[in-house]
Amino acid sequence: MINLQKHKNIYCFDTSAFLTLSRTSENIIELPETLWEHLELMMKSSELISHKIVYDEISSKNKNPDFITKWILNKKDYFLERTNTQIIEVSKIVKQFSSLIDINCEKEQADPWVIALAIEKSKDDNLFEVFTSIVVSQESLTSTKTIPAVCKAFGIRHLSLRTFFNEIGLSASILKKES
Repeated sequence: MINLQKHKNIYCFDTSAFLTLSRTSENIIELPETLWEHLELMMKSSELISHKIVYDEISSKNKNPDFITKWILNKKDYFLERTNTQIIEVSKIVKQFSSLIDINCEKEQADPWVIALAIEKSKDDNLFEVFTSIVVSQESLTSTKTIPAVCKAFGIRHLSLRTFFNEIGLSASILKKES
């Protein structure tokens, strides 16, 4: 029997990935507009997703909005709401990795929700597509208390931004400005 299913990666961005891109562009070197356009195209095709809580964490800086806050404001529809499946997964995640969140924090914390979203989306296979969800964050790969460790425990791939850009074939060149 011929398998007609197409494989599709879905990249679930954590707040740290968005913030690192923004801080790089604001404080180190301006990232090319084509990078931001490519990320938006990936969002439109549902290849790059994130959670509504990530949107809330970033957009809550309304008093003095930075680059990333301004960039995501009109992209709210690409940040997905919580579901019953995610609620179940978050409870499993927090039970096994209680240090992933700060229990004294009154605000909702995105980390377990981003992982739960990835778990949920990895189960969304259909007749024509098989999905692999991959969490993208800039959190420590060596810590046993951060997103990469949780992803590993729950069988979800994790990538840093650098590895993400390598995987999707996107790179930037630095050119010296003419004087």
